[in-house]
Amino acid sequence: MKKISLFLLNCVFILSFSAIAYSDEGPYVSGNIGAALLSNTDVSGPGLTYELESNMGIALGIALGYDLGNNIRIEGELAYQYNDLDKIALLGGNPDASGDASSSAFLLNFYYDFKNETPFITSITSGIGLANAEIETFNAAGIPMGSFDDTAFAFQVGGGVGYAINKKVIIDFRYRYFKTAEMDIGAATAEYASHNIYFGIRFAL
Repeated sequence: MKKISLFLLNCVFILSFSAIAYSDEGPYVSGNIGAALLSNTDVSGPGLTYELESNMGIALGIALGYDLGNNIRIEGELAYQYNDLDKIALLGGNPDASGDASSSAFLLNFYYDFKNETPFITSITSGIGLANAEIETFNAAGIPMGSFDDTAFAFQVGGGVGYAINKKVIIDFRYRYFKTAEMDIGAATAEYASHNIYFGIRFAL
């Protein structure tokens, strides 16, 4: 037990020592993977309004950015997420639904990092861009509803905490709220919104 405790203490010491030397300014690349919790989607059309429910899905992202110094970063990100449809709230009922909902987006993100004398870095972020959202092979209670997609303005906000492993590498956990402007879903309109939780890694170049 003493040997295990000593080993863990040595690991913490090594990580803490190397993390403080993290390089501030310059380009970096990052990637993240996480859980996509798609909000219930309200679809409004002529004479009919319904709500789509989905299961937890997957969210992915890759970004190229630049640390400007003074705790400010800017990056371009390609993001993708996917969710299976589960239920549809329609005419007072809640029948099963099948199909999937996905989105692909390009976002320009801005970060402010709160740095200190420890290897931990908290941050807040906001981003704007364009997203293409798609509903594929949508069926409700066995009735085909078709496939739809549209492109619209998108934004996201969030925050997270990172840990500098050394002067080149940071791992982090982050939360983001992602939403698009109103989209055309066939003859109806809808908004696409999601709460996403990510694990990510960033490499200074």
